[in-house]
Amino acid sequence: MVGGPITYKRRYKLWVLVVLILVCWPAAIIYYFTRDKVPVQEYQTYAVPMQGQPMGQPMGQPMGTPPAATPPAPGAAPACPRCGRVATWIPQYSRWYCPSDQAYL
Repeated sequence: MVGGPITYKRRYKLWVLVVLILVCWPAAIIYYFTRDKVPVQEYQTYAVPMQGQPMGQPMGQPMGTPPAATPPAPGAAPACPRCGRVATWIPQYSRWYCPSDQAYL
């Protein structure tokens, strides 16, 4: 981890601010601007490959596993076993989906 720049943020309770906005908004403004500013340093993390993992392999994916499935050839869509309609390929999940049954095959 590497330390980032130091920024100053107000220290206040969100629930108190919300209640004051609902009850008396001028008091909420006064409450917010009278809170102290405190220094906050946000940490930046960098992706480092695990030991023995090649650089081309995505992080978190076990070694030796194939990359995400490629979409099938057009016209090769299977029929849903429940309703018989044509399924739709969802690349995000690499699975076939039946919109009429709202279920994955």
